[in-house]
Amino acid sequence: MNAHAPLNERAIVKFEHLEDRYKVSVTPIDRLNWRVGYAPDMKAAVQLAHELVN
Repeated sequence: MNAHAPLNERAIVKFEHLEDRYKVSVTPIDRLNWRVGYAPDMKAAVQLAHELVN
């Protein structure tokens, strides 16, 4: 069971499709501290966004 608020209420998330992967940029709503990661597909990118925000 997830005790956190929905991702869109906790963070700003940007997805960018590159040639063969997705770039995921995440920062908490209350401060600008960008974390960046890369994923092979959109499903993995969404999971990565959840991991980066925590």
